[in-house]
Amino acid sequence: MQKLFEGTVYDMVGKPDGLIFSYLEDVIDDRVLVKFKMIEAQTGNVTDIAKNVYLLAKFGNNYRPAVKIADNFVTVKSINLPSGKLFLCNRSGACYLLSSDGGVLWTGTVLYRDEAPSDVALYDNCVWASFYNSNVLIRFNLATMREELRIGGARSPFSAPRGVFIEGNTAIISNAGSMSLTKVNLDTYTVEPYYDFKQKVRDYIKVGRYEFVLLESGIYSF
Repeated sequence: MQKLFEGTVYDMVGKPDGLIFSYLEDVIDDRVLVKFKMIEAQTGNVTDIAKNVYLLAKFGNNYRPAVKIADNFVTVKSINLPSGKLFLCNRSGACYLLSSDGGVLWTGTVLYRDEAPSDVALYDNCVWASFYNSNVLIRFNLATMREELRIGGARSPFSAPRGVFIEGNTAIISNAGSMSLTKVNLDTYTVEPYYDFKQKVRDYIKVGRYEFVLLESGIYSF
């Protein structure tokens, strides 16, 4: 593994040529100063970026209404949907579906046992959400936001799942509890271990053939 950035990272957003992330720059008089950087996938080079570059990467052209709706634009989970639509999920579980012009098409609450999703991702017109305390991965119908399928529970393959990354029909789940990545086939629902670490895993992103993981101490490639 190669360490690319050391520090407190809040979220990572994938791009065709790398990833963008928000991080803790400083704390001044109890106020948290957040800044933004980009990592180039091929070289691993880390450069500073402006806030609007981060917002555009995370929310697309809907970033202005998204910032107004989100309880915190850094911690809110988002999915850029086809036709310019945007799905948002706040830490409270309050969710919104925005049209391409920023109008609110739907709003509701997504919870499992009174717990909001740790992360959300899209596959086959469904939202897959991880739930940290319940050790489950749940599929919700995007049109109705009703639960359709649940993986995990009392005897779960997940341990404090956080990040959900989907490529093709495969989801990679970041397990903070077991310090590992778990692979899930979203067509057959088979589950298998993927990669183990020595720190808690918070998130994972793959850009082309390059893989990045967010651990407690920072961002690494492997």
